Amino acid sequence: MAWILGLAAAYVAGLLLVAWLSLRPFRTPLFLSPGFMGTPQEEVSLVSDDGVTLGAWWVEGPEDGPVALLVHGYMMNRCELAPMAPWLWRLGFSCLLPDLRAHGRSGGDRTGLGWKERLDVLAALRWIQERRPNSRVVLVGSSMGGAACAFALAERPDLADCAVLDSVYSRLDEAIPGWWEFLLGRWARWLLAPVTYLARPMAGFDPRRADVAEAIRGLSGDRLLWVHGDRDVLSPPAHALRNASATDPPGQVLWMPGCNHSEGRWIHPTRFYDGVFGFLRARAILSISPGSDDSSGGWTTKEESHDHA
Repeated sequence: MAWILGLAAAYVAGLLLVAWLSLRPFRTPLFLSPGFMGTPQEEVSLVSDDGVTLGAWWVEGPEDGPVALLVHGYMMNRCELAPMAPWLWRLGFSCLLPDLRAHGRSGGDRTGLGWKERLDVLAALRWIQERRPNSRVVLVGSSMGGAACAFALAERPDLADCAVLDSVYSRLDEAIPGWWEFLLGRWARWLLAPVTYLARPMAGFDPRRADVAEAIRGLSGDRLLWVHGDRDVLSPPAHALRNASATDPPGQVLWMPGCNHSEGRWIHPTRFYDGVFGFLRARAILSISPGSDDSSGGWTTKEESHDHA
């Protein structure tokens, strides 16, 4: 009996350690920047509503052009979406790329897995509003960053015109078990399932509260482009369908065939850029045509692509 109790105690202790570490993710070093790829680049600092200082890069575009806020995912940093900045810059955008709390070079010792990060997105949007008060604003978020963008847009729909949301969960409490399966395999989904509940006191909020579909019900789906892999293990396709169908009219889903979590834009870059470009044109954010001297400077059109489903 003693060994059974000891084994149970060790299991619970292990779960608590996993919960603690999950909320304090490894900080991936900066590994790529827009400036390295030929754009202007300025280091700036933001402060969220709850006092967390955020590091960010500002890519200066035309003063009368739109602005894109590029928001990374869990265990990443501002570098994750840095490859999009030169493409957008050549299209006439300025870009802001922040490190979310507890990631990169930003402050904070715990992640909120998208829920608390909405405060970071709101701080970034206010910074953009001060710097470019008359510019149209596009949110681009990956995974956790996409969820943060959705929550922020739901709270302050006046601060951005539209959003491109890549591999976003629908309910956080359902996505956390998917993370374990994505990272370690199906067995981990069941072995580590109690972590979701044990982490609540450490996280300071209930993961069930982080429900993207419920948050965005008041938004128009015309403002939202959902990008999702049809083999996503972390946030299965049903998450994208639930999110897209939550708005009236429903949002558009750009499916990435054969892709797992957040890998569609790397495996099918032409499909991704074509979809984003078409979405921005439909929202009248852009008026130029693909292939013109003012367009993306190297990306191919649908007619040239070989990776469309």
